[in-house]
Amino acid sequence: RHIINFIVSIVDPQKTDKILDPAVGTAGFLISAYQHILRQNTKSGSKLPGSGLSIDERKRFAGNFVGYDVSHDLVRLSLVNLYLHNFADPKIHEYDTLGNLDRWDDDFDCILTNPPFMTPKGGVKPHKKFGIQAKRSEVLFVDYIMEHLNPNGKAGIIVPEGIIFQSATAYKALRKMMIDQNFLYAVVSLPSGIFQPYSGVKTSILLMDRVLAKKTKAILFVKVENDGFDLGAQRRPIDKNDLPRAAEILKRYKLNLQMGKPLEFSDSEKSYANLVSKEKIGKSGDYNLSGDRYRE
Repeated sequence: RHIINFIVSIVDPQKTDKILDPAVGTAGFLISAYQHILRQNTKSGSKLPGSGLSIDERKRFAGNFVGYDVSHDLVRLSLVNLYLHNFADPKIHEYDTLGNLDRWDDDFDCILTNPPFMTPKGGVKPHKKFGIQAKRSEVLFVDYIMEHLNPNGKAGIIVPEGIIFQSATAYKALRKMMIDQNFLYAVVSLPSGIFQPYSGVKTSILLMDRVLAKKTKAILFVKVENDGFDLGAQRRPIDKNDLPRAAEILKRYKLNLQMGKPLEFSDSEKSYANLVSKEKIGKSGDYNLSGDRYRE
């Protein structure tokens, strides 16, 4: 939950945004985005989240959240979860995001997701509209997100480490598309074991913004080594937590891009954050997105 909230705070969805999670699971991202927008629209001095929204705004805003999942059981679970969090009419569809074309023409202002990393035996059998021809689900989901962001769209995606450095043709083509077509502006590296006990896989967060990415010739890499919990199966709370300082530098980077100012690091920030030019990333042709690879 704390990783979801961290991503939502950086992506910063707004009350007018149409928001999608194409692998909705139990709807954690949609609920976090909903609560984030209510907090952003609370009158000064009020304790009621969303008190700054009119009744009409609330109705329109509640209809902006969309989720897809291929699992009938997860669709039912997410609906219950959304009802419990005061969604009157959740728009959750039992839908095969990678194999079905019925909703292909929909686009969104904001996409937030933690797509499945497991590819079924024999690979996914996608339709032909994807820009990248692949059979790996994580490649197809990232491609899907880029295909479905509107021209001002933004996204936060949790991806397995393979997306970052795998040298297979589809992975390289995906990374090239993210950078050359101005989607990606930052990558956050998370520690292995952050999703224990469900998965020990090493993950990263891809942060996309089609407006901000056009304003920079570099990608910001941020390294998170501790998230406030130990990395064992029990995930017990600890004192070390890099998420607040990572959030601070990412928000500062976004603000500087909007204002056309360069980002400068303090000496302590240089140990976990670095800016790398897109030209340097693309130079070798593999578009590797491991921040440590470019550290001086």
